Amino acid sequence: MIVPVWFARKQRIVAMISQHRDGEMVARLVQKLGYDTVRGSSTRGGTGAALQMIERLKNGQVGAMICDGPKGPIYKMKPGTPYLAIQSGADVIPATFAAKSCWTFRSWDRFTVPKPFSRVFLLWGDPIPFPGENTDVNEFSQQLEAALNDLMKQAEQLAVDNK
Repeated sequence: MIVPVWFARKQRIVAMISQHRDGEMVARLVQKLGYDTVRGSSTRGGTGAALQMIERLKNGQVGAMICDGPKGPIYKMKPGTPYLAIQSGADVIPATFAAKSCWTFRSWDRFTVPKPFSRVFLLWGDPIPFPGENTDVNEFSQQLEAALNDLMKQAEQLAVDNK
């Protein structure tokens, strides 16, 4: 999360961030980096946040969110991202990173922080076009999950190959 957030700073991207206590710290940080925020997640305030995000996306703003939700499981796409894309008519651009040397937390999401001076590989996938209003959310979710996981494998391979 840290690498793409820093890279895309000051671009008026709107980030969806949870209303939980840890989300408050993240929200303050990303706002200082030039992001707009909507607050909510699947466990608290999700409907309001989704409606705000859909409005922002329809108005041309770029949205950002973590796709495996606030509780995981890791690498499993939750329906939020595909639902928002379908409702707003937005394309989805997968993004991920890997670092040659990093700290990995023992949390469910294996939160990763690159070590100082480590080489980091930040990858953006090809845009996945808006699939149409009548698209099945679960099918689109599987397509997005596969694209993101493939991209993640590419980033991890780059980190391994460049050691």
